[in-house]
Amino acid sequence: MMRKISCKILLISLLISGIFAMAEATETIKIAAIFAKTGIAAKDNAPNFEGVSLAVEEINGQGGLLGRQLEVIELDNSSNSIGSKQAALKAVELDVVAVIGAAWSSHSLAIAPVLQQKQIPMISPISTNPKVTLIGNFIFRVCFTDPFQGKVMAQFAYRDLKARTAIILTNVNSDYCIGLAEFFEKSFIQSGGKVLWEGEYKEKAIDFSTTLKKVRLLQPNVVFVPGYIQDSAFIIKQAKKMEIRSIFLGGDGWSGDRMYEYGGKAIEGGYYSQHWHSKVPFHRSQQLQANYHRKYGTKILPGVLPTAYDAVMVLADAIRRAQSLKHKKIRDTLAVTKNFQGATGMITFDENGDPVNKDAVILKFENGTSVYVKTIKP
Repeated sequence: MMRKISCKILLISLLISGIFAMAEATETIKIAAIFAKTGIAAKDNAPNFEGVSLAVEEINGQGGLLGRQLEVIELDNSSNSIGSKQAALKAVELDVVAVIGAAWSSHSLAIAPVLQQKQIPMISPISTNPKVTLIGNFIFRVCFTDPFQGKVMAQFAYRDLKARTAIILTNVNSDYCIGLAEFFEKSFIQSGGKVLWEGEYKEKAIDFSTTLKKVRLLQPNVVFVPGYIQDSAFIIKQAKKMEIRSIFLGGDGWSGDRMYEYGGKAIEGGYYSQHWHSKVPFHRSQQLQANYHRKYGTKILPGVLPTAYDAVMVLADAIRRAQSLKHKKIRDTLAVTKNFQGATGMITFDENGDPVNKDAVILKFENGTSVYVKTIKP
């Protein structure tokens, strides 16, 4: 009798174990994508969601991770710091494995302290402010930083465009804009140039005529506008109407060709730094472009989508190597990532969670699109 009872207990145990194993196999691995769906940053941020989605589809199509499928939970940060913090708290509540985001540096600076405290890995695709990853050892990014792109644009202005005078116009509500303006100014002066004036404007402004009157008076060779798409395009459009002939320069906030939506042909002749262009010679870039074309029937615009794709891919690589979904093990594996080939270049993280030696490309608005000019290495 005892033997029969033991056999039944063993059988029940095996059945229960099998049920739990099947449940675990069908359970998804949840990651959160925190970007703007509403508010002023929504259109700028939309390609980030697309890049994350494409990466997840590719990973799941190849069998997923650790025998399970990836699931993306898209969270809206409402284009502001308060919404970003709330989205981060929601991600914690949902017990996600990691967070991809945010895009704008001011948003990431609000998200990072929450995730660092809860020890959940965060990878920003495009936040370039150097303060972001200094918040803690669970915070990473796959893009270059503002000290580098500020130097890139300043030296390009001085050496390639032969500019000797500059004016800088800064959005005072943006950590990204303020920081990038400082790095451009420092490098331009070190190169031998002179900054004639630093003008300021506020987020959501649409009339820049007062500021531009001083630009017209001083007639600089270049005007550096380290802003985002809408405000930068409006500034250039108004400047051209006021017959200001300076060359306008920007950073990676001028992503894609959407500047034409707000500035039209007035933006042509402007130059900006970016993380990716279709001409970069990486195999994963070609693969991403093919996948994007199959899904959307069009080409990827220069900008943030490939960095969002890379953020997911480098996370997936770390999970595979860690063979674990525990936050700390994923973080520890991410931290020692070396020579991971992404769509935007090779990714090796330094001690701060920043990728070392990421290239920048210089693009020019010309004939209704962004034309590749050159690649600048660190």
